[in-house]
Amino acid sequence: MRMPLGRDLDPATLERLEALAKGAAGNAAEVAQLHELAFWRWVCVHGYSGGKPEDFPAFQRQLMLGCYAHTRWPVDRFREGRVFEFGCGPLGMVESLPCREAVAFDPLNVHYSTLFENVRSPAIRYLSTAEELAAIGEFDLGICFNVLDHTQDARACFDVFWSKIRAGGSFILQINTVREGFPRTAEHARMHPSPLAEEAVLGWLRAASADVDNMVADQPSADNEFFLMAWGTKTSGPA
Repeated sequence: MRMPLGRDLDPATLERLEALAKGAAGNAAEVAQLHELAFWRWVCVHGYSGGKPEDFPAFQRQLMLGCYAHTRWPVDRFREGRVFEFGCGPLGMVESLPCREAVAFDPLNVHYSTLFENVRSPAIRYLSTAEELAAIGEFDLGICFNVLDHTQDARACFDVFWSKIRAGGSFILQINTVREGFPRTAEHARMHPSPLAEEAVLGWLRAASADVDNMVADQPSADNEFFLMAWGTKTSGPA
């Protein structure tokens, strides 16, 4: 099988994905993660959004930098700082921002580093366990992009993410939010066990910081989600 971005998954993981495709049962967290992994393996073999697999890194970089541009911060703002991404996926925003030290956490990083071996940055420290996450300290910029609604406990994950940003540090948080009257498909629900409304996400941020800016899409995506991105500074308390 042609895998221009890296290598295929190990046989045991491939067996789990095959069982999932045949309808095998499992706990919701495991099923959601396996669906996520299956999706990114598909990208490595078939490409993303009609493109070739080898087009994906450039597409992702353009997407991430385009989203970052909403902050109006210089791209090199954190060149001398520490940058952390919580739930980095195969190629996160951290891949595109110059910095002194970059750390990226995702429970699937072991698999992503195989599938995307040829295009992941050797300068980034990739973590995949809670023990590693607990030991990394605080950062000048924390990024959490399209993650929280994919988890079993969105609020707990938000709290972990927030704890990794130093006082006075910066944050970028993106979530595809849901709204009443815009139903989700069954497949979407399997991939997103913690759907979040815009009001809840902004409420968490504004309860924790006096410096929060945001933008929200006017129209829903094909999955009836509304793109929300918030950014600002971790202050000592709410507005």
